[in-house]
Amino acid sequence: MNKSSQQLFNGVLILIGGALLVYTLTVTDTNIYVQVLGLVLLMIGAYRASKHWSKHKDDHLDEK
Repeated sequence: MNKSSQQLFNGVLILIGGALLVYTLTVTDTNIYVQVLGLVLLMIGAYRASKHWSKHKDDHLDEK
């Protein structure tokens, strides 16, 4: 996977996780597993994104 597709995948994980959490907050009779799944997806996406960002935090210095 190249860098842009990894970042896209991380963003999709964050969006799906956030959407599931918002869904469980707005709908009254939802399963607790949907809320847990949303939280897990959100955390996995955030972890993968922050891991990628920390690897490439000094890339702008190499461009000069």
